[in-house]
Amino acid sequence: MKQLTEQEVTQLLQQIEKGDESAFRMLFDTYYKYLTVIAYRYLNDGEKARDLAQDVFLDIWNRRAELQINYEIKAYLRRAVINKSLNYLKREKRIDFSENEKLPDSPIAPQAALEVEAADLKRIIQQCIDQLPARCRIIFCMSRFEEKSHKEIASHLGISTKTIENQITRALKSIRKTLASYKLSMILLFLQNLFFL
Repeated sequence: MKQLTEQEVTQLLQQIEKGDESAFRMLFDTYYKYLTVIAYRYLNDGEKARDLAQDVFLDIWNRRAELQINYEIKAYLRRAVINKSLNYLKREKRIDFSENEKLPDSPIAPQAALEVEAADLKRIIQQCIDQLPARCRIIFCMSRFEEKSHKEIASHLGISTKTIENQITRALKSIRKTLASYKLSMILLFLQNLFFL
């Protein structure tokens, strides 16, 4: 993803405010794929993730005349798509974040080979995360990918910090079980990038 400088973003937003469609398209092309990936972590639904990413940009265009973005654009867009994803899950899926859910009996079985390229290992871990119960997956993503504290997650979802701790522990146990058959060196290669996807 091409990074825009702060000056470029400021110019784009000023042009968008005036109705410049080419500036809006540049903003869209720069961040759409990124927002889709973020939304997918929460929804586990590619089509809906794309829809919500598009909704974020539609909101920007519709509110362009009064839009106030007072911090880094990438963080603003990430927060917007996360909020849309959580609102969608609460409204449409009716996920009860306080209800106990059962983890799958076993995570996705890894390939038999011990030697695997980092890309394959990343895919397997993402599959494991995708298989977590919805509540567990969302809490884990907020903690590990969005770097939210237990207190922030609890406040956002309206549940206790103890519940947050329990769900993150369960998610990590599931991932560790998936990784158990892989060589330590390969695991470490992947984990150094895990929180910077």
